Amino acid sequence: MASFRDLQMDWASLCQDCTECWTSEDLQLAAELGKTLLERNKELETALKQHQNVIEDQTQEIEYLTKQTVALREVSDSRLRIYEQLEVSIQDLERANHRLVLENSAGKKHIKTLTTNIESLETRCEELQTTIDDLRLQVDALKRRAQRPVEVKSTPPATITLRHVEKYDEEATPTSPEPKTHTIDAQCVKNSTPIKTEPPQVNNEDKENDDNLEQISQLMAQLRESKTQASRDQRRITELEEQLATMIQQNQALENQVIQLHHRDDDMKSMYDELSTLEEVRKGQMCSRCLRNIDRGSDVAEDDDSSILDNLMNSPQHHRSSFSLDVQGENELKDILRREMSVVWISPTATILSLLIDFCVYIRDFYLIPFLCKPFKIPFILIHYCLRHNKIH
Repeated sequence: MASFRDLQMDWASLCQDCTECWTSEDLQLAAELGKTLLERNKELETALKQHQNVIEDQTQEIEYLTKQTVALREVSDSRLRIYEQLEVSIQDLERANHRLVLENSAGKKHIKTLTTNIESLETRCEELQTTIDDLRLQVDALKRRAQRPVEVKSTPPATITLRHVEKYDEEATPTSPEPKTHTIDAQCVKNSTPIKTEPPQVNNEDKENDDNLEQISQLMAQLRESKTQASRDQRRITELEEQLATMIQQNQALENQVIQLHHRDDDMKSMYDELSTLEEVRKGQMCSRCLRNIDRGSDVAEDDDSSILDNLMNSPQHHRSSFSLDVQGENELKDILRREMSVVWISPTATILSLLIDFCVYIRDFYLIPFLCKPFKIPFILIHYCLRHNKIH
C-alpha cells in the first residue's frame, strides 16, 4: 500500500477539471486516497481526544494545586496566629511561674517565722508551767504555815492561883470540916507568884496571818493570771498551728502549680518544635517520611514535583497524631488538621497506583511503625519521666 505522500502526488498529477477522462486505475487511486484520508482523520481525531483529555487532566490538576495552595496559605496564616498565641501564653506562663516562685519563697519565710513563734511560745508555756508549779508549792507551804498558829491560838493558856490559909483558924476550930477560904489582899496577891504558860504575842501573830493571807491572795491572783495567759498562749498556738497547716497546704498547691506550669512549658516547647518541623516539611526542606534534610542539587524537576506532592500527601498524616496538647487554640488546630486532611483526600485524578501507594503509606505510618516501636516506647517514657523528675527536683 502506498504512503500518503505518494497518493497525494498521484492525486496532484490527475486532471481534476474533467473527471470523464479518468481510468479505472485513477478511480482505484482515488478510492485508496479517500480510504487513507479517512484513516488519517480517525487517527487525528483519536490524537485530538487524547490531547483534550490531557488538557482536561492538566486543568483539573491545576485547579487542585490552586486549591491546595489556597488551603496551605490559610493553614500557614492560622499557624502564624497559633505561634503568636503560643508566644503570648509562654510569656504569661513565665510571669506566672516567676510570681509563684516569689510566693513560694515568701510562704517558706512565713512558715519559718511561724515555726520560730511556735517554738518560742512552747518555751514560754514551759516556763509558765514551771512558775505555776512553784506557785502551787508556795501556796501549799503558806497554807500549812497559816494552819499552825490557828491551832496554837485555839488552846487557852492554863493559869494556876494559890490560896492563902491562916493557921490560927485551923487551931481555933479544928473540928470544922470545911476550911474557910479568905480573899487575898492586895499585899498577898502582890507577893504571890502565879504559875502560868504565857501565850505568844497576839498582835504579831495577827500581823503575820494578815501578811500570809495577802501573800496567798497575791499568789492566787498570779496563778489565775498565769492560767489565763497559758490558755491564751494555747489558743495562740492552736491558731498558729492552723495557719501553719494552711500555709503548708498552700505551699504544696503552689509547688503543684509550678510543676504543672513546667510540664505545660515543656509540652508547648515540644509542640513548637513539632510545628517548626511540620513547617519545614511543608516548605519542602525536610522529608516527611524520614524527617531528614533534602538535597535539592541532585534532583530532577520531575522528582522535585513528585517529592513535593508526596510531602503534601503525607505530611499531615505523619504529624496528625502529635497534636495532643490542650491549649487555647485546640479547636483551631483541629480545624487546620481537618482542612489539611480534606485537601489531601480531594484529588480527583488519583489513579489506582497512587491510591495503593497512599494506602501502603497509611498502613506503614499508623499501624506498622507504632507496632514496631511499641516495645521501645515504655523504656523511653520511663527515662523521659526520670529525667523530668530529676530536672524538677
